[in-house]
Amino acid sequence: MNELKSYMVLYRNNLLTELDPPFGFACSADNLEHAEEQCLNAEPDADIVWVIESVSYWDAIDDYYLSEEAL
Repeated sequence: MNELKSYMVLYRNNLLTELDPPFGFACSADNLEHAEEQCLNAEPDADIVWVIESVSYWDAIDDYYLSEEAL
């Protein structure tokens, strides 16, 4: 049996524009895909933009925006 890990899923929906920071969804999951699935189950209209193994929304935001700048 796998031990669950903590994930933060960042997502947008029709309430947010590209200029708004994404919402965060915290969960415990087996892997990144499982975390995405949990977010979509809770927020069916979510457009997932980032997933990180972390409990911190701010760590996820930093990782997301720093990676965007690197592109």
